[in-house]
Amino acid sequence: MLPSELLITRTKKDRIYPDFVPLDEEHLGLADELIGVYQNFTGKKKSEVDEIVEELEQGLQFKRVRGLRTLLERRCTFTSKYLIEPVLARRAVFEAASSRRSTNNSDRAAVIATVADNLNISVGDLEQSLWADQESEVILEEFNPLNPDELLKWYNLSLAQTLLFKSTGMTIAVKGNEPAIFRAIKYLGLMYLQEEGNRVRIEGASSLLKLSEKYGTSLAKLLPVIVKSDEWVLDAEIVIRRDTPRIYHFIMDSRERDLLVREDRLGEAVPPTFDSGIEERFYHEFVALPAAKHWEVIREPDVIFTSKGVFIPDFKFAHKELDIETYFEVVGFWTEDYIRRKLSKLRALPITVLVAIDKNLACFNTAHFDLGLDQPVILFSKKVPIGEVLRYLAEIEREAITEQVERLKETQMVLEGDIIPIKDIARRYGMSQEAVKKCVEHPDYVVFKELVVNKELLREVKDKLSSIKLYVEARKVIEEFGLTNADEVLAHLGFKVQWKGLDVSGATITLE
Repeated sequence: MLPSELLITRTKKDRIYPDFVPLDEEHLGLADELIGVYQNFTGKKKSEVDEIVEELEQGLQFKRVRGLRTLLERRCTFTSKYLIEPVLARRAVFEAASSRRSTNNSDRAAVIATVADNLNISVGDLEQSLWADQESEVILEEFNPLNPDELLKWYNLSLAQTLLFKSTGMTIAVKGNEPAIFRAIKYLGLMYLQEEGNRVRIEGASSLLKLSEKYGTSLAKLLPVIVKSDEWVLDAEIVIRRDTPRIYHFIMDSRERDLLVREDRLGEAVPPTFDSGIEERFYHEFVALPAAKHWEVIREPDVIFTSKGVFIPDFKFAHKELDIETYFEVVGFWTEDYIRRKLSKLRALPITVLVAIDKNLACFNTAHFDLGLDQPVILFSKKVPIGEVLRYLAEIEREAITEQVERLKETQMVLEGDIIPIKDIARRYGMSQEAVKKCVEHPDYVVFKELVVNKELLREVKDKLSSIKLYVEARKVIEEFGLTNADEVLAHLGFKVQWKGLDVSGATITLE
């Protein structure tokens, strides 16, 4: 965002447009030159940098260059360099000078020399310390560079945000990134109303009689989240104060994305992921469990529009192999009114959501309170029972595999080759590996954990192993045949491994 005095706009009838800078050769050259100033003047005083930049403002649009300059300075680190605190240095000099009647240059030099001697520093160090805290004297210590096109796109985004300072509200329609948008709306304290389809009305100031930039600033902060969407359009009401306030429409859509930078390219911080410690604890414990390795858990994945408002589930479980997913909502300790609104949205959902509810909710102690949910429910105290969640997911997984098995049984599965990875068969038929293993019924093949192997090849392996006693040699033979599952093969062929201590070189095999 930019200071309001640097806003550049155009108006036509009831429309208002930010005067975006084009990404042409002229403006890219200007951006490159400005970036070069800050890169080349690292270690110099700010006044020296300002002097060069002010020269570039001559003959050009002042607001444009000043806006670019404002953004670049946000990527600068300025520091004051001094040996003595400037305030203390000035006090010492003023006190020494107050005893003298004249203030000519020679007297000033004498005062500086005396004070420097008293402070046990050089005259030059004292001179540097005197005004080191003034803006013009600070030193450009570090500059975080960016590309010219990124600077111009950042400027355009900032210009649009600055125009939204004057907005009383806007209507948006987005595709993609909806969860992040609604989290931001909630975080910024904005009001919203779901309209037809995926259109959402976001309210700012309630009337022209109480115009305030408080809501406009929040709407401006929402813009970088909106432009990260796959598709988006916004229509904002902008109040321009002249003799009489007048409302213009600022309309922009994703066709202008190439003029705007995504703020994550500029190193913007990522907002907090979890709303509560219960949700965060559940997430970290779930992803650490080996039993959950087939499931990906996604935080606040989708926005679901219902007749009762917008609903964003806390989590989505997506199976990494099966084409199945399900949602999970954690209802923690909140007020009865909040719980009623939450349950109202859950009842209106067109999908199935696993709901975990804190059984210590105060509202459960009232006789007239009824969940009334047509959704699977888990009650918990203090922490979400991961075991129950895993059992629920396992049942979904079993149902999906059973369905795939039924479909595979109607397919004439073709097996070719001596060694066939099960994952290749699953990929060929668009099924899960578990379903494939349940459906491979061929008289010439044996199904292992990860491979389907021709029985003729296994007979050759067995013949080769008949004269071998050492386990390590047996493994080598099996691997030479192209099989990586040596222990499975040995067990299937009827060999038993006999161990003598922990040393693998002493282990032997015998045919049972």
